[in-house]
Amino acid sequence: MIGNQPLVRVFDLRTGCVYERDRTASIAWARSELNAGHCIICPTDTVFGLLANARDAKAVARIAQIKGRTSATPPPVLIDSVATAKRLVTAVAWRSLESIIDLWPGPLSVIVETDDPLARAVNPLKGTVALRVPALDWLREMCLDLPLAASSANRHGIPTATEIKLVISSLDEGVGGGTLGATGLTLAVDYGSVGTVGSTVIDLTTQPPAMVREGALSYDTLVRRLPELLPLDRSTS
Repeated sequence: MIGNQPLVRVFDLRTGCVYERDRTASIAWARSELNAGHCIICPTDTVFGLLANARDAKAVARIAQIKGRTSATPPPVLIDSVATAKRLVTAVAWRSLESIIDLWPGPLSVIVETDDPLARAVNPLKGTVALRVPALDWLREMCLDLPLAASSANRHGIPTATEIKLVISSLDEGVGGGTLGATGLTLAVDYGSVGTVGSTVIDLTTQPPAMVREGALSYDTLVRRLPELLPLDRSTS
């Protein structure tokens, strides 16, 4: 521990070396990698995540490559605050969003319309984005003025591990072993334990709005704020 900051393990996936850094230094290192167009592994308030700069289309595409899936499913975008959400979304989207923003920070991803250029990097076909304000304060600090595309840190179809070394080894096996750094996944930051349930996803671009994925927040919690919200369509889930 340095001062009152606990040390954080940081794995350099290019060299295999593990370092201990305080919170400030680890966040600075992670942001440097993200700004350079690389991807990182990082725990979130839901599951371990693969993160990339949401305004960098090539970096966002690497997330799908590392997971071994197509880019057809755009990743949610982590932002630091409700104020940032208001700047990103259209005026119409904000009016729909206002009734549920009390659930942020928290495990809720909301698909909305945006005029921001990041939509072209994250979801070029539709121009919409799924925004989330994470509950962890250090993660909000990491994405301050740096919206982060975030997907679960696992190969497609394989459950996400709950321990950092297992996350790294699973992804490494998926790309052939010993080559993670070459994929553009350069860093893994270990802030400790994570959850096992992903965020709930709702779509505010449809009328009426609809639940897209069940996660940590229940339909009952959301429908009290959005009475017109459609439940998950289990025929397509």
